[in-house]
Order: sequence, then structure tokens, then C-alpha cells
Amino acid sequence: MQLDKSASHATGDRRAVAGITGKPVTLSFRQCLIALIFSGIASIIGYLFGTPEDAVFTACVALVGGYMALNIGANDVANSVGPLVGARALPLGAALLLAAIAGTAGALLAGEHVAGRIAFRIVDQEMVRDPAQFVTGMLAALLGAALWVNAANLFRAPISTTHAIIGGIVGVAVFAIGSDAIAWSEISLITFGWFLSPLLSAAAAVFILAFIKSELLEVQDKLRAARTWIPIMVAAMAALFTLYLIAKGLTNVWVPTTPVLVTTVLGAFIAALAISGPYIRRNSMGLANRGQAVRALFRVPLIAAGGFLAFSHGANDIANVAGPVTAILHVQKTSDVSLSPDIPTWVFILGALGLSCGLLFFSSGMVRVVATRITKINPIRAYAIAMATASTVTAASWIGLPVSTTQIAVGAIIGIGIYREFRAQRTLEKRGVETSTENAGTENAGTGKKRKRRLIRRDDAIRILAVWAFTFPASGLISALLFWIMDRLI
Repeated sequence: MQLDKSASHATGDRRAVAGITGKPVTLSFRQCLIALIFSGIASIIGYLFGTPEDAVFTACVALVGGYMALNIGANDVANSVGPLVGARALPLGAALLLAAIAGTAGALLAGEHVAGRIAFRIVDQEMVRDPAQFVTGMLAALLGAALWVNAANLFRAPISTTHAIIGGIVGVAVFAIGSDAIAWSEISLITFGWFLSPLLSAAAAVFILAFIKSELLEVQDKLRAARTWIPIMVAAMAALFTLYLIAKGLTNVWVPTTPVLVTTVLGAFIAALAISGPYIRRNSMGLANRGQAVRALFRVPLIAAGGFLAFSHGANDIANVAGPVTAILHVQKTSDVSLSPDIPTWVFILGALGLSCGLLFFSSGMVRVVATRITKINPIRAYAIAMATASTVTAASWIGLPVSTTQIAVGAIIGIGIYREFRAQRTLEKRGVETSTENAGTENAGTGKKRKRRLIRRDDAIRILAVWAFTFPASGLISALLFWIMDRLI
């Protein structure tokens, strides 16, 4: 049955290449409207924040930054909304609105800590002798990455926008200066994060799901276990969110001492426990002592986890806009390619606005890919995916490491699928059933063997992995070509 549902979604996704609703005119109207809005915003930014000599240039940079932000919202939002929609915890529209609000908050409150690494640490500043060339190159990298992400959006391919922008910067730098200009130690660290983060996310998702199955679904009194453990999970999530928000998001307004920080986080844990405990008990009254009832109780915690994920997503991925825009304007104004400690507030506001508009108007097709095309998702699996992804992205933002939200979320989903296959296989082995990999869904003729259950859509997973592999070099080549053109025209 799941295959049939997914097949129908796949048909819808192919139609969505022409437009999110399947109507090309609607998408064209949205594109024109958003383009006009962001053109107006960019013009206002150029007038307010640019000098008389650089007003037009500032407006152009703001427009390209807004274009990139729109594409990030349209692509990476699938990672925070997909589990909610796949588990049917929220309708698509409500899930998009939640992600837009939480992602905007994350971008504005906690995005500054990653932006500096993207802006100034990829290229060795000592190798950059021409500030004008740096400005042109960074603008080409931003535009090239945005074009590649836009192309991926048209074909509903969830890619890493972080891969795209860093690939663009590296491509331009190698073309313009040479490979010696790249801070390869920084690239190595970031690349290590790209490989490690999905593995950690997968492991975290499996651990969370295994814990829930062991302590809530495989016990005799499931409802009693749910009344005990679900509030604790919600409280732990609230404590983690509070710690991240205070220690990273509010440092410009409040830097508490360690005892105050510990007390505040503990207070958040206790408050969430006090609120969620009675709520779970009240909603569990009258429910049957079955796994389905426990899954239903995870709806609200899943929504909260999705909001946390969207917040972390906004905090991390805003760097893909704020970093290059800040670098361009800083070097254009000062001719100094060293690290700028100050990122203009309007850059974060522009990026957050672009993320939100991309989320609300252009992301529904991508959501369906993540929600349905890898493995079947229910509320408990979605909660494990959301919490594992949010925790991994939060940890990356904490240390200022740009990571791919796409990789982390899809890594968690694939991890869940592998765990499901492992449990299904173990169940068959306990029953003494010999298995084979042939003839899906049936017994093999004359052998009595049953096929191993395939709970991950391997074709779709392989396709996603292939697009990931192409993103870095493709973005680099596009950006290098744009730089070559711009360098001769300007």
C-alpha cells in the first residue's frame, strides 16, 4: 500500500516540476510577484545602507542574496517539514507556517555564529591581492550556487545548499587565483563534518527510536510507560532548546553566569515536565493499551521537535546567505579582506525573509520527496528523525561548523529505514523463516523462502546521494564561469 501511495506522490512530484500546484501559470505568477517584492526590498536596502556611489551595487548584492535565500527555503525546508508531513502530524500548510516562523527566529537569533566561517575562512586572505577581484568572485559564487539550487528545486532534488555555496567559493578561488588560495585545512574540517554529521544523525535517530520501542511499545502497560517517558522527552527537548538559545542566540543581549545558565535550563526542563505531564495523562485517558495509541500521543511532541528543527535549520543555513553578502559588502567598502566581526542586521532580516517566502511558496514539492520517497514515516519515527536532526544541527551551529541539513535529515531517515529492515529481518529469523532477496513481496517458487523486506527505497536514496556528489563540482563550475564573464564585463 505504501508503494502505491508513494507512486502517486511521485506522479505529483513530476507534475510539480511545472509548478507546485501543477499549474504553470500559478507558479509563474508567484515567481513574478516574489521577484518584484525582492527587487523593491533590494532597492530600499541599496538606498538606505549603500553609499551614493555604491547604492546600485548594494541593491544588486541584496537581490542576489534574497534570491539565494528563496532557493534555500524552497529546498532545505523539506528537511524540517518532511517528518511532520510524512507522519501526518500537521497539514502541509500548517507545517510550512511553523517552519517559516521557527526558521526565521533561528536565523535572526542564532545565525551569526556560523556566518563568519562561510564569509572569510574558505579563501586564504593573504593570497587575495585584489579586493575588487574578491568582490566579483564572491558575488559569482553566490549567484552560481543560487542557480544550481534553483535548478535542483525545479527537479525536486533535495540537495545541500551549504555544499553549493562552498563549492561556488572554491571554484571561483581556484579559477581566479589557484588551488593554493584555498584554506584546505578549513575545507577538510567542513568536509569531515559533511561525512560525519549524517552518520551521527542516523545513529541518534536509531538510538531514539530503539529506546522508544523498548520502553514504550514493547512493554505490557504501554499507556503507563507513555505517561512516564513522553513528558521526560519533551522536557529534555525544552532544556536542550533553552541551552542553545541562551548560550548562542542571546549572547548579544544576555550572557548569564554558569550557575544562572544551569538554573535556567533546569527550570525549562521542570516547566516543560509540569506542562506536558498532565497533558499526556489527560489525552491518554480512554485510549486502548496499544502501540497506535502511543503513536497518537507523539503528535504534539513531534510538532515541537519540528519547530526546534526549523529553528536550528534557520540558524545554520542563514550563513549561506549572510556570509557571502557580508564579505562582498565589507570588502567593497573597506578593501580589507580580513574577517569582519560585524554582520549587518539587515542581512539577517533579508535572509530570514527569503527563507520564509521560499518555505511558504515554493517548497511543497520538495516536502513530499523527503516525506514519502525514502521510507515510511509514522509519528514516532518522525519524532526520532526530527530530534536527531535538530540535535546534530544544533551541535554543528554551536561550534560554528557549516553542515548540510539535507545530509543530516536524510541520514536520519535512512538510518531509521535501515533499523526497520534490521528489525524485520530479526523477526523473520526468530520465526525460523529463511529469506531471500528475490521476488519482492512473495515466496520464491519452489524454495519456500521469503524475500527480505525492503523498507528503504534504494533507487531514490541512490539518486539523492548522486545529486549530493554533483552539487559541489557543479556549483564550482557554474560560479567559475560566471566569474569569467563578470570579470570581463565589469
